[in-house]
Amino acid sequence: MNTTGVPAAEAQAAPRRLDRPVLVANLVSGAMWLLLLASLGSWVLALMGAVYVAAASVFLAAVYGRESLTVRQEALAWATPWLVAVALWTWVGSRIEGGDSSWALNLWFGVVIATGCYLAWQLLALAGRQLMEWKARMRR
Repeated sequence: MNTTGVPAAEAQAAPRRLDRPVLVANLVSGAMWLLLLASLGSWVLALMGAVYVAAASVFLAAVYGRESLTVRQEALAWATPWLVAVALWTWVGSRIEGGDSSWALNLWFGVVIATGCYLAWQLLALAGRQLMEWKARMRR
């Protein structure tokens, strides 16, 4: 027992584990999409996206690094980065044309653009994870 009355083994938090394939695939996928965006001249959006991709990738890797997930936890793990993307794109939409558009139009813009970007990012990351898994099986 320690001074808090909790057995010492329980007082130590288990180390956080990141799911490496999820982290690597999300970072690579995000980098590829952001390079495309930057090559089109949208450096500011690419920099904002880089911060988002890094944070969301670590978040998803931490969630999938857990021993087990409930259906609710998995749904929230997917919805959370998407909702952040919606908020970011809604904010970007509100800055277009000096912020004269309505909040509903900005939200619609955020939902449509964020959903497309999120799906493209995650589909490319899925392909990356599948490729990593296939290469690992080939080495065995």
